[in-house]
This record gives sequence, structure tokens and C-alpha cells, in this order.
Amino acid sequence: MKVLSAWLFAVLFAPCSAYDYAVVGAGEIELIDKETSIPGIKTIFKDKPALVSVSGIEWEASETPTSTLTLNWVTLVDGEIVTSGSVDLDSTSRELLTSIDAGEIIISDRGRSTVEVRLQVDNSSASTTAEFQVFGAGAAIAPLLIILFLAMTTKMVEFSLFTGVFVGACMIAGNINDGFKSTLDTYILGAINDEGHVFVVLFTLFLSGMVGMMQRSGGMLGFTRDVSRFATTPRLGQAACFAVGCFIFFDDYANCLLAGETMRPLLDLLSVSREKLAFLVDATAAPVASISPVSSWVGFEVDLIQQEIDKIIEIESIRQGVDNPEISIKTSGFAVFFQSIKYRYYPIHMILFIVVMIYSNRDFGTMLIAERKTRVYQRKDGGDGKGRASELEEKAENQPKDDTPLRSWNMLLPVFLLIFFIFYLLVKSGEVEGEDQSIMDKIEVSDSYVALLWGTMAAAMCTLLIYLVQTVKDGDFVLPTTGMSEMMSNLFNRDRDNDGVSKARSLMSVNDSIEAFLFGMGRIFPALIVLTLAWASGAIMVAVGADRLFSAIITNGIEAKWLPTLSFVISLFMALATGTSWGTMSILFPLILIPTYDAANGDDTIFYAVTAGVLSGSVAGDHVSPISDTTVLSALACDCDLLAHVSTQAPYAAFVSVIAILLGTIPIGFDAFPNIVGLLLGWGVIIAFIYLVCVPVISETGKYDIVTELYLKIRGGDDTPLAILKEDTAKAFAGELVIKEKNLESSGSEGEEDQILKDLGDES
Repeated sequence: MKVLSAWLFAVLFAPCSAYDYAVVGAGEIELIDKETSIPGIKTIFKDKPALVSVSGIEWEASETPTSTLTLNWVTLVDGEIVTSGSVDLDSTSRELLTSIDAGEIIISDRGRSTVEVRLQVDNSSASTTAEFQVFGAGAAIAPLLIILFLAMTTKMVEFSLFTGVFVGACMIAGNINDGFKSTLDTYILGAINDEGHVFVVLFTLFLSGMVGMMQRSGGMLGFTRDVSRFATTPRLGQAACFAVGCFIFFDDYANCLLAGETMRPLLDLLSVSREKLAFLVDATAAPVASISPVSSWVGFEVDLIQQEIDKIIEIESIRQGVDNPEISIKTSGFAVFFQSIKYRYYPIHMILFIVVMIYSNRDFGTMLIAERKTRVYQRKDGGDGKGRASELEEKAENQPKDDTPLRSWNMLLPVFLLIFFIFYLLVKSGEVEGEDQSIMDKIEVSDSYVALLWGTMAAAMCTLLIYLVQTVKDGDFVLPTTGMSEMMSNLFNRDRDNDGVSKARSLMSVNDSIEAFLFGMGRIFPALIVLTLAWASGAIMVAVGADRLFSAIITNGIEAKWLPTLSFVISLFMALATGTSWGTMSILFPLILIPTYDAANGDDTIFYAVTAGVLSGSVAGDHVSPISDTTVLSALACDCDLLAHVSTQAPYAAFVSVIAILLGTIPIGFDAFPNIVGLLLGWGVIIAFIYLVCVPVISETGKYDIVTELYLKIRGGDDTPLAILKEDTAKAFAGELVIKEKNLESSGSEGEEDQILKDLGDES
């Protein structure tokens, strides 16, 4: 009886023995690039080694115990045995294996290849196969080159990105038919279906909707007009425009629309050129939004960073052989975002450049010429760079009603609520029960997606209530005096009653708020299309192996100390060609962050500086790209000719980019001096450039900067437009009223000036 009991106990409770089972399924094949340790590769580089593994091995109880404790495997390529081996099951503590490594393969022939792994334990066997496209490593950048070429030639970002995705999908599939299908159902649908991407899309939509509500309420226009009352000179007018741009830190689109549309009449009156206005708007919008921890950019940037951090953790898990590997960088995308801010040399230097430029009242090159053409002749129409339209097409669709009082608090309060909710939820979502955490500790481990999504929608809902409880009559706020039934009726009324009698109403009814919210969401939709295609482009670049190509180049051919500079320069030129800073980030982060971590041996300073290089280089390229969304939007909002805007902004962006490289990315990469020293040196050079190279817009001699003077001497002649403008500048400095004949018709009449003054006056 005791023997029988012992036998039953052993059968029922002993651990499963490998030799009591037969292998019935070989699972799926996964390839790992041997050179870079990047897992899950979908294509194979010709003559490059790849490690083979199978996962998901299936077992089945066997009635006949096996006579061996060995699992034999063999790997074949196109039917030919490449490598083989075995696993001692007894060494695995008689546990059933679910995955094994199946050797290394090197394929020398281009085209479609079939990789097969066969498993055998005694008489039981199983096999699994997978097909991979094989091509040279250089072909991996073909989709990227196609995107850049088409973007530069067609100026159609959407078409360029889609074509790049399609070509990459065809490369992976090996034929056009399957490539077309996977373009749609794998890469574009995958970009939309990703949970992190959905968070970013919803957050962007909600924030854009909230901006639409603030615009309709009159709060945005009221805030700008309050600021404009203190701006009575060109310098103060430009400072007011810059201040508005800095305050609208949460969204670059809102920044462009607000500062451009509402500050244009004031700066026209102050004889500031449209080119200068467009520069102030464009050069403030993206730099401020990109480094602000509460903006429409942060969710997108954190999402991209977090994806690469997760991949680094996965790779280090394989290398270290543990589930929770030790890595030298922050594991939170939000924490890495914060760490990278101090290395964002371009946006930081650009903001200082604008401040000193405004204070000194000096300019350089094409911008100096544009300013003088407007200021010297006291033009009130924006100068030669003015556009064809005086306002955006959608202006009439989402403007405050005629009797709406314009008050700053209807913008300031919603913005305050937005910041409060996002910050509160960031801290709250990072709390770990039982741990003593600082605020930064909580933010570093916070769920930024949740904070941004919930915070934005909460702020939008509170904004709706704020506008709903304010009662308006005859252009002013009044206390509600109507009955409950009429008050409830007013909540959903779009307009006044048809009897012509002015009655008290809500500042914005529920209908008004929803319409404005939907308008704001609709305005951002084209950018979301570009964003989705950019995400798909980033995925296709990884699938064809561009990340492995960059990784091999960076890891083997470029020293880690050059990586911050390389990331900035590559990002700049890619954003210049594609016209999308977000698209550039989507493409480059998957290609460069993992190789950077490997090449720098986990150096956190290099990693953060490279992250900052991609983010700031994307903004720099965006500033000089004629197909950039913010560049185009700035030109439209300021009613400035697009090419005039690009040609006057490009020299400034180029100068700041050079300073960012020489005194930022290179020194930080070589550890030449502390980061703060580099920032201070950069600021010093910027100040010296403005006061030593740039010249006053109105000066006693009318002399240009050294580059423009050299150009004038080469062209020669005292009757050239530049020579005449130089003489007229000296006359204007002496107090003479200089009027050029061809500008008489466009200088603006006295009645037009009075109307502008009236529009900018206090509506009380």
C-alpha cells in the first residue's frame, strides 16, 4: 500500500519530465541582428550574420517515454542545412522548453529566402518556416531617400511619406500586390491602432478643440489687445508679439494663429514688415512649444522616446540574461524629455536671439532690407512681403460674435486650468504607495499619456462651464436676471431672438462651445494625416532595416562624441526636406537612439544630448523649410508671402544652428566644458553678432551689414534699389519724411490708420 501511494504521489505531483512528452509544434521563427543585437528583424542584409531563435514550442504528453533527453534542431535556408545542434533537456531541470536558439545564418543571395527550423525528440518532430527578403544593407535607406527626393521636388509631404511607406512595404513583401496590402493593413493601420499613438492623437485633438473655444470666446483676442495697448513703438510692438508667442506655449499652431492674426494690425501701424512679424511668430512658436513640459508636443515626443527606451530595456535583457536589466539612463520617457531640455541648444539660443534682436532694434541681410523698405517709407501695409490675403479663410467661421466683450480672463483661466490639471495628474499618476517620493520622482514614473489626455479634456469641460455661466448683453457682462426656463433655453441658443430685441445670453452656449471645439479639432486634422503617415514611415524604416544600417555605421564607424552633432545635423536636413519636425522625429528616433546607447556604452549625457539633437534639429530644419506646416501657417496668419518669409528667416535660423553646433553639440560630445559654459558662450556670441555685425534698421549713414555692403559693391551703381534705400535710410534718420513713388498707393490712407486704431482701442 505504501509503495502504491508513493507511486501515485510521484505521478500526480512530480514536475513534468521532458522525456514523457513529444514535441508537436516548433512555434515561430525570430531573427536577431548579430551585429547590433536588434531583435525581431523582418529583412536580412546580404552577407550579414543573423541569429535564429524559435519561440512558442508546443509539447504533448507521450504514451511511450522517450529514450533520450536531447532535443535536436537543424536550421535550413532554402532547403539546405546551414547549422544544427541539440539541447540537453536534463540540464533544463526536466522542464518543457518553449523557446530555443537555433544558430546563426548568413545569406549571400539577394531575393526571397525561406528559413526553416526542424525540431526532433526521438520519433517526434516539428518544423516551422518563415520567408525573408534579402538585399544589400545600403538598400535599407531607399524609402528614406524616396521620401526626401519627392518632398523636395513635389512639395507634397503626404504623397512623399505614403510613397516611402509603399516602397518599403514592397521591399519587405517582395511584390507590389502584397506590398500595397501591407501598406494599408499593416503599417498605416498599425500606426493608428497603436495605443500610445491614439493617446497622442486624442490629446492633440482635445487641445486643438479647446483652443477653438478660447478663440470663439474672445479671450485670445482680448489678451492680445490688452498687450497691444502698451506697444506704441516698433520695438515695443515686436516685444508684445514675442510675449504673446511665449505665453501661448502649449501649442505651436495656436501660437501662430494668435500672434499672427491678432498682432498684424498693430505691427502694420507701427511700420514693422510682414517678414519680421512672420519671423517672430514662426521662430517663437515651435521653440517654445518644443521645450515646454505642458504642450501639444510633449505627448508626441515622450511617446517616441518611451518606445526606444523600451527597446533598449528589451535588448539589455537579452544581453544581461535577466528580466529587469540595469541601464544607465532614465527609464521614463518623460524623465528623458526633462533631461534633454538643457541640451536643446537651437530653441534656447533662438529665443535669446529674438530677445536681443528686438531690444537692439538691429537686423541683418534680407531681413534688414525688408525692415528698411517698410520702416523708412513708413508703410502701413506690411511692406513688399505682404501676402495676397488679409486674413485666413476660416477667420469668419470661428470669431467672437459682434457683441462679445473681449476679456483676457477667458483665455488665461482655461490655460491655468489646463496647466493645473496636467501637472496634478502627472504627479498623481506617479505616486507609488508606501514610497517616499519627491515631486520629480513622481513625474519621472508618471503616466504622461493619461495626464495629458485626462487633463486636456477636464480643462475643456471646465472651460465650457466657465463660458456658460458668464452672461452677456449689449457687449458687456451682466448679472443673470432671466427666469429659469429662459435661462435653460439660452444654454443651447446659437443666436439672439429673431424679434430684434437684445437679450441677455450666455457668453457661449453649449452649441457655441461644441461648434468651436469641433472647429478646432478640424483645423488640426491635416496635420494628423501627416503625423499618421510619419508614424508609418518610421515603422517601415525599421522594418526594412534602416535602424540596423544606422546602428552599424554609428557603432562601428563614428565615435560617440560626434553623435550629438550628427543627430542635430541629420534632423535639420531631414526636416528641411520633409517639412515636418514631427515626421523627422518619428523617423529618426527609432534609427538613432538604440545605436547611440550602444556606441556611448550607456553614457547618459551623450544619450540625452542626442535626444535633444533630434528634437532641436527638427525644429531648426522646420524653420528653413518652405513646405513646413508651421512655416506655411505663420506666413498665412501674418499675410506674408511664403518665399519672402523663408528667405528672410533662413539666415537667422542658419546662424543660430551654427552656434548650436560649435558651442553646443560638439563641446558636450567631447566633454570640453560644462553645459552651462557652452550656453553662456553661445549667448555671448549671439550678443556680439547682433551688436557687431547687425546694424540698426534706421541709422545715420544708412550703412548695411558687412555681407550686404559687399553684395552692393559687387553689383555696383548708385542707382540700384539697395543704394537708393541706403540714402533714404540716412534721410529718415535725419527726420525727413521719405516717400517712394511706387509705395504711395500702398502706404495706407489716414482713414485706414484710424480704423486700425479704433480696432485696437478699448471697446468700453
